[in-house]
Amino acid sequence: MKNKKTPVVDFRQAQENLRGTLRQGMLEAATRLLREEGPQALTVRRVAEAVNCSTTLLYSLFGGKDGLANELYLEGFARLKAAFAEAGPPSGRRKSDPLAALRQHARVYHEYAKQNPAYYMVMFGDAIAGFVPPVESRNQAWESLAALIETFARLMDEGALPRSNPTAAARLLWAAMHGAVSLELKGYYLKSERADELFNAAVDAVLTALQAGMGSR
Repeated sequence: MKNKKTPVVDFRQAQENLRGTLRQGMLEAATRLLREEGPQALTVRRVAEAVNCSTTLLYSLFGGKDGLANELYLEGFARLKAAFAEAGPPSGRRKSDPLAALRQHARVYHEYAKQNPAYYMVMFGDAIAGFVPPVESRNQAWESLAALIETFARLMDEGALPRSNPTAAARLLWAAMHGAVSLELKGYYLKSERADELFNAAVDAVLTALQAGMGSR
C-alpha cells in the first residue's frame, strides 16, 4: 500500500488567493456604498472600514482611490454589456418596425441608467472628483456598446438603413441617449413620464435621420 503524499502548500499561490479575495471584498463594499449612499461615500477610509482593514492595504491592492474608481468604472460598463446580452432579440414583428432591435437597445440603456444611477454617474459623469479613466479603460468601456454597433451593421446589410459607418451611427445614437439620460438623472425633468417621452423622442429623431441617410457623412 502506497503512502499518500502530503499536499505541498504553495505560499505564493495562497497569498495571491488571499489578495484576490480581499480585492473582491473591497469592490463589493465599494459597490454597496455607491449604491446605498452615492459617490460621495467612496472614500478610502469608508471602504477600508467596511471590510475591517487598513487603508494601507487598500492602497496596496488598488493604488489608491483612483484605482478603486477605475475598477468601479469598468464594472459599470461590464454590467451594461451584460444587460444588452440578457435582453435577447427584440419582441414583435420586424416588418412592422425594422429598427425594433435598436429601439430595444435604447430601452435597455435607459432602464440600466435608471436602475443604476450611481454607477452611471461614475461611468459617464463627474461622480468621483478628479477621476479620469485611463485610455485603456475607456477603450474597454466602448467595447460594452459593441452590441449596438453590430446591430447597426446588420441592419445596414439587410437594407433597413442606408449604408454608412455603423460605429459612427452607434456613437450618434449613444450621444442622444446619454444627453437625455444625463438630464433626467440630474433632476431637470420634474415628471418621470416627461423624461421617458423626451428620451424616446431623442432616439426617434436619430433613427429617422439615419433612415433618411443624414448620418452617412
